[in-house]
Amino acid sequence: GVEAIRNNEVDFAVGPMLEVPADIIYKQVYRFVPVLIMPFGHPLASMEDVSLRDIVQYELILPPKHLNTWRIVDDVLQKHKLSYKTSLEAWSWEIIKKYVELGLGLSIVTSVSLTGNEQLIAKPLSKYFPDYYYGVTMKRKGNLSLPAKNFIELIDPSFFQAS
Repeated sequence: GVEAIRNNEVDFAVGPMLEVPADIIYKQVYRFVPVLIMPFGHPLASMEDVSLRDIVQYELILPPKHLNTWRIVDDVLQKHKLSYKTSLEAWSWEIIKKYVELGLGLSIVTSVSLTGNEQLIAKPLSKYFPDYYYGVTMKRKGNLSLPAKNFIELIDPSFFQAS
């Protein structure tokens, strides 16, 4: 994203950003919460408050280790000195959700990945994991085309207002 913006390949990008370079503007637009997903009928489904210790009793389905989500899950569980088992690694959220629906494990995903049509139970985990933000990224200096500006204003009507 950032390199494409710097090279004038794109006017802007929408997505997460952890560190914002000096030549880039990033404004958070959407907030998504981390959730534990499990199939209907799972023993944790009836619990009001699911703890990390409860979660690690079951195998997890996670994205590959080189992705941010895996690192965040691993960091939080390591910080709490909890060991866990991964039953499967899957590249896409759709595959992860399908494997969870089939009862092959639990997963920790962001709410952006849920459509509401899944056959899953989702429990918020903001108590343990950081919220996930999507924002608009663009060059600090430079002009946007009118269509790009209009699109960004559709995403966030206040984006171009002085803060």
